[in-house]
Amino acid sequence: MTVLETRGLTKEFGELTAVDSIDFVIESGEIVGVIGPNGAGKTTFVNLLTGVLEATDGEVVFAGESLDGAAVHDRAKRGLVRSFQIPQVCNDLTLLENVRSAVLSREQRNGSMFSVLLWEDDSRAEAIELLETFGLGERQNVEAETIPHGDKKILDVCMSVAMRPKLLVLDEPTSGVATDNKHEIMDRLQEYFETTDSAVLFIEHDMELIAQYAERVFAMDQGRKLADGTPEEVLEDSTVKRRIRGEEQ
Repeated sequence: MTVLETRGLTKEFGELTAVDSIDFVIESGEIVGVIGPNGAGKTTFVNLLTGVLEATDGEVVFAGESLDGAAVHDRAKRGLVRSFQIPQVCNDLTLLENVRSAVLSREQRNGSMFSVLLWEDDSRAEAIELLETFGLGERQNVEAETIPHGDKKILDVCMSVAMRPKLLVLDEPTSGVATDNKHEIMDRLQEYFETTDSAVLFIEHDMELIAQYAERVFAMDQGRKLADGTPEEVLEDSTVKRRIRGEEQ
């Protein structure tokens, strides 16, 4: 099932075309890596998908419905969720409070005080389970400001997962993270999403991670699609090797 499709998606900043008529499809359950040199338009592309930027032309269709005019929070409510390059956590809250806030923001319940209290208990249990799944359970009551950067990245991903996305968009989930932590983050993501129908779209500069974790690779350069296929097909493409990997032919 197609979870997201773009049709002729374009973004212009004055005379600069940052994203140039991109046609793209991602299916439920796919893990797709986005690669490209600096300035290729990768972040602008995901900003268009998630509503941070408004397209100059073209359309984003999510779960069969056009997202034209839909705000960031509305797209998140529909299941199009983004985790940022810089962790968007609240340092003054504990890990549990951060994840629970994401759970609570996902749904707003009306009803009796008793039913609301029961749901709040459920939200706490769900947050604890997610923290345990992502290896942070033992530190659930620790304030976020005290944990290392790599763990903050994991916490940020955990909060995004708490939104129960149909599509999770990750902007460089391993940036600024030690090598061991990079694989830990990607391993936990892969393990979690293997149990769901959710799709994942992630921007990554580390070609080793792309080769290991992406089922499909979408390569961009100068705002355009350069290649789209399996990691083997795309990473061995002569133009990708030259333009993105910096290899001379």
